[in-house]
Amino acid sequence: MASYIELINSAWELREQGIISVHEHDLYNYLLHRCNRLNWKNPFNQSTEIICAVLGINRNALTNRRNRLKQAGLIRFKEGAAKMKPAEYTITRIEKDTRYNTHGITHPDTLSYTLADTYTKDKTIQEKTKEKGTAKPVVVFRKPLLEEIADYCRERKNTVDAQEFFDFYESKGWMIGRNRMKDWQAAVRNWEKKFTGKNHNAASHDNTRPYEEF
Repeated sequence: MASYIELINSAWELREQGIISVHEHDLYNYLLHRCNRLNWKNPFNQSTEIICAVLGINRNALTNRRNRLKQAGLIRFKEGAAKMKPAEYTITRIEKDTRYNTHGITHPDTLSYTLADTYTKDKTIQEKTKEKGTAKPVVVFRKPLLEEIADYCRERKNTVDAQEFFDFYESKGWMIGRNRMKDWQAAVRNWEKKFTGKNHNAASHDNTRPYEEF
């Protein structure tokens, strides 16, 4: 049986392994919080407007992040039909037990969860790596969000166009030559060297402006 704390801890492990980002983790924590506040009702309905307001994001950002959580096997969701019927979310790691109390409500301590396949496989790889001792650690590449690239470029105060960088590698399937990209931040730094002194696209793009996801 899994407690609320165990669910939170398992999500942190997925984030540490790069399977989910800080933004996706934030959304998952909020959905888990709502499920808990609703006495572990699963599935449950939650307004898109409220989620966007609480997390400070727009609809497109919410769509991208919940799709990532769905791909990671953490949630399922159904779009709402109208304002009177908000979107429906299911925390897929929670499986209701058949044991109920006298009021017909499942207690939190009768809930269990199953780790996502990606987490289970990666955990197995890590355990085997520890046994070998000399084996290199497994690095899982996660495609960055456009806003993450923009934030990193602003942090480094470079002239790299985040949109151009994203579109370029998106068109190549995030491959460098014949190899899968391992570190997108290193790729950004390489672009810095490539465009040093050329003021690439500086006239049409201003990386000092806050990025908004549309």
